[in-house]
Amino acid sequence: MKRIFITTGYRGHNRKDRRFEVPKLHLTLGNLEFATYDWSLGGFRIDDFAGRPPVGEKVSVRQIAYDTSRTATTNSIAVVTRILVGKNQVAFSFNKLDEIAYDFLEKASMHRLTQLAKG
Repeated sequence: MKRIFITTGYRGHNRKDRRFEVPKLHLTLGNLEFATYDWSLGGFRIDDFAGRPPVGEKVSVRQIAYDTSRTATTNSIAVVTRILVGKNQVAFSFNKLDEIAYDFLEKASMHRLTQLAKG
């Protein structure tokens, strides 16, 4: 039986990792590409999509990028954690984050500081 957890309003978080809006990440989930609303070492939010997996289902994260010269091929797994109907978004948490993806996300968070300093 598939579990469904849908939320239409914003609720508080008990989040371990702070989410960032910049740099915007571009992810390949299975064979589909998405840009993030926000992300952290713990997960990310993307646009809703037709045929999305239900809450609890695992998806393969094959590639992460934040510009054409900064990209990483990865073998990570993310789990659908929430579907935000009113915002047409899907939230994921990383179930398995390989070393390549972890290092890439750490570098992206440092790049974020550079972008914020430029104003």
